[in-house]
Amino acid sequence: MIERMTHAAQHHVLRLLSASAAASIFAASSLAQSWNLVWQEEFNGTSLDATSWTPIVGPWPYNDERQYYSASAITVANGRGTITSTNVPQGGRLYTSGRMDTNGKREFLFGRFEMRARLPRTQGLWPAFWLLPAADQWPPEIDIMEMLGHEPNRVYGSNHWGNPPTSTYQTTPYQLTTTNPNFATTYNTFSCDWMPDRIDFYVNGNLYATHRSRVPQEPMYIIVNTAVGGFWPGYPNATTAFPQRFEMEWIRVSQLPGPKLMNPGFEWPGPANSGQRVWYWQNWGNAEYSEALKLSGVGAGKMYGNFNTPNNTSGFFQDMPASPGQVFNASGKAQTPSWDRMGAGNQARMSIEFRNQTGAVVGSAVRTVLTSTAAPDTWIETAFTATAPANTTTARVVLTFQQGSQLASGAAWWDDVAFTPQSACDTVDFNRDGVFPDDADVTAFFNVMAGAQCASCGDMDFNNNGVFPEDQDVVDFFNVLAGGSCD
Repeated sequence: MIERMTHAAQHHVLRLLSASAAASIFAASSLAQSWNLVWQEEFNGTSLDATSWTPIVGPWPYNDERQYYSASAITVANGRGTITSTNVPQGGRLYTSGRMDTNGKREFLFGRFEMRARLPRTQGLWPAFWLLPAADQWPPEIDIMEMLGHEPNRVYGSNHWGNPPTSTYQTTPYQLTTTNPNFATTYNTFSCDWMPDRIDFYVNGNLYATHRSRVPQEPMYIIVNTAVGGFWPGYPNATTAFPQRFEMEWIRVSQLPGPKLMNPGFEWPGPANSGQRVWYWQNWGNAEYSEALKLSGVGAGKMYGNFNTPNNTSGFFQDMPASPGQVFNASGKAQTPSWDRMGAGNQARMSIEFRNQTGAVVGSAVRTVLTSTAAPDTWIETAFTATAPANTTTARVVLTFQQGSQLASGAAWWDDVAFTPQSACDTVDFNRDGVFPDDADVTAFFNVMAGAQCASCGDMDFNNNGVFPEDQDVVDFFNVLAGGSCD
C-alpha cells in the first residue's frame, strides 16, 4: 500500500502515528472489501437447476481421462449437490462420472467465487471447481480448486494463459497440516477473488496464493466435475475404491459494488443464439460485434442503418446508478472506413442520458462524432461531461447511428469507450471539527474504517468511487492530508 502514496503523504503518516500503528497499517495487504452476492446455488431442490446448469454427457476426449460423463451421476437431495463417480462402464469407457457447467446461462466478469464441499478421494480421482471463458475458447482458465485423489490433504489453485502449443500456467498448492481430517473427510470452503489485476486463492478464508500474470479479462462460466484418470492424477489401480462422491453444500458468486462500464472495448461478442450481440451492452437495430476494424484489442462495436424508414437508428447503451448533482465523464473513439464510408445524411453520436425511476429521460448531453463528411480511416475521439439533474436515478451512455432520409449505406465503428462518475474526495477534516490536518482526523478516519460509529465524521468511501473500504481510500486520504490530489 505504501508504495502508492506520495513521499509527503508517507512522511505525514509517520509523523502523526506511532511507529507501531504505522507499521500495522502498511503491513496490511488489503482492507476488507464489501462484496455483494450476485448468484448462488444452494442445492435446495430435488434436481439440478436447469436455469443455471447443464449436465455434460459423453466421453471426455482430453487429458487422457477415462470417464464417461452421465447426467444421472449428478443428483440433488437434502440440501446438497452430489457428483458420484463409479467403476460402472458406459459409452465405451470403464468409469462413469459427472460434469456440470453454467455455460450460456451464468457468466461473470471478475468477482469472488466460493464453494463449500467435501471432495472425493482415492487413486485416479480428479475433482475440480473452475472457470472457462464464455467465448468457449481455451485458454484462459482459472482453477479455483483441483485435488488429486491420492493426495486428499492438498489442493491447487491455478491460472492458465497463452495459445497452444506455447500455453503456460501458474499453480500453487495448499497443504493441510494433518492427514486426517482432510478434504475428503470434512467440508471446506474453496474460493478465489478474481480481480482485474490479480487472482487471490483461499481455503477456509486463508489466503494462500496471489497470481498476477496474465489475469483473464473476459466473462467466464463455472464448471464442477470429477474426472477419472488422466496425465496429471494418474489412473485407478488396485487401491482405488468406488463409488466416490463430490458433495457440495453451496456455490456462490459475489462482486464488489461501484459503478463501472463493462466491456468498454467491445472485446467479447454476446452469447450465441441470444439477442445480446456484445457482452454487457444493450443493443437495438443493426448494432453488433465486429473484428473487421478495431483500435485496440480484438473487436469493436459496429453500427449501420436498418434500411427501412427515414432517420432510423441503431446503437448500444449501458446504464449505471446515478444521483442528482453527480458529474459523469464520457469518451470514445469512432471511425468510418473508406471501404464502408458513411453516406449522405448518416450520423454517429455519443450521448449521456439521465433517467428517473420510471425510466423517463430528465436530462441529456449529445455529441455528433461522425457524419458523411468525416475523414475516413481515422479514429475520431470525443470527450465530454454532463451533470445529473433533479430526480436522476440512472445515467446511460448511448452510442447511436442514425441513417438519414436518403437511407444511404455505410457504417461506423466504436472502440475504447469510457463512462465514469467523477470521483471527488471528501474533506481532509474527517472529524468535521474545523481543525485540520491534525492527529484527530487520522484517528477518526481509521476508527471509521474499522467499523466505529461517528455521526459527524465522513464515511468510509473517502474518494467517492463507490467501492469501500479499500486500499485506495487510505491512499487518497493521506495524499490529500499531505497537500496532494485525489487520484
